[in-house]
Amino acid sequence: MPEVISHQDTHEFVDCGPKLQKFLTPANIGLSTSVAAAGANTSAPILSNGYSAFAVGVTSSQAGTVTVQRYLDQGGTIPQGAVLTATLTAATAAVVNATDGVPFGAFTVKVSNSGTVTAALTNAGVLLQA
Repeated sequence: MPEVISHQDTHEFVDCGPKLQKFLTPANIGLSTSVAAAGANTSAPILSNGYSAFAVGVTSSQAGTVTVQRYLDQGGTIPQGAVLTATLTAATAAVVNATDGVPFGAFTVKVSNSGTVTAALTNAGVLLQA
């Protein structure tokens, strides 16, 4: 288990309602807010910390894809299951949901740009739910 050093390490909760949730911004997960033409950006491994479901959302100024790969280990070296994918249409929000209950220790988010100019990413984030 990783050592808890700061409040961010514990994914402080958003609400005390019936489900525990935490929202992570691109800065929290190491994801750039722009993607080079015909390029891709991948986040650092995001630890699940016991959260069993999540949604990844993003709006891109260019077409492309957003993919999520789950991993058994926290280092992101043992892939768990198929890659989850959503198609990005320019200026339209896209969401990838992982609600199937498959166990995982970490996951990565990759945003690809199929356009010929740099894509700006807005409204990006990850919502974790226990």
